[in-house]
Amino acid sequence: MIPALILLSVLAAVGLVLYLWDRHTLRHMPPASEGTDENTPAPVASSTCADDNCALGDVCVGTAAIACQVEPVVYYDDEELDAFVGRSADDYTPDEVEQWRDVLYTLQPGDLIGWGQSVKKRALVMPTAIHDEFVMLATERTMQ
Repeated sequence: MIPALILLSVLAAVGLVLYLWDRHTLRHMPPASEGTDENTPAPVASSTCADDNCALGDVCVGTAAIACQVEPVVYYDDEELDAFVGRSADDYTPDEVEQWRDVLYTLQPGDLIGWGQSVKKRALVMPTAIHDEFVMLATERTMQ
């Protein structure tokens, strides 16, 4: 009987310590709205990218899953791409692919995932080459 009481006491003490540590950690975390700007997506509970709003589609890696949420469309000084609505990935001329590439490589690193989400929400389909480069850049960003 005494070993069971000792075990119960130890478990209660560990539980109390973990509870206090969790409360302390949460108290020192900034609120979700603090320290973010309108282009930075807020984290979500899900770590999957099954949502249709995900910028990377089936290729979500690491923290890229934070882009999988519903938010209003944000433009990244790329309004000219709206002319490509309804185009398929293989239906771009080399000059049009370069137009996409210019936008992609002038983005700030922190805007990459948000831009991909914006493109998808605007019913735009990236050219195949640009999509591959986008996934490569997003993967590199999450590995850093």
